[in-house]
Amino acid sequence: MKSFEGIEGAGWAVLTARERDVIHPVAEGKSNKLIAMELGISMRTVEAHRARIFYKMGVRNAVQLAREVCTNPEPEPARTDLEEAGT
Repeated sequence: MKSFEGIEGAGWAVLTARERDVIHPVAEGKSNKLIAMELGISMRTVEAHRARIFYKMGVRNAVQLAREVCTNPEPEPARTDLEEAGT
């Protein structure tokens, strides 16, 4: 099992791709069951992602998460030189 030592409250930088898929529906107040159906994963998997998201974002509930997502939105990915040149 991976160690989460030192990443509590680290924010967007430490979220996995799937956690990024789950964070917005959670912040919107969608139920675990609905998120699971929309993403095609089990409800238990959503619960696990949700718990890790709360830990990594340094929040205790969905209301705090929604506030964090609104006040500190996900940063845009850095563009490479090739992308900027249009190739």
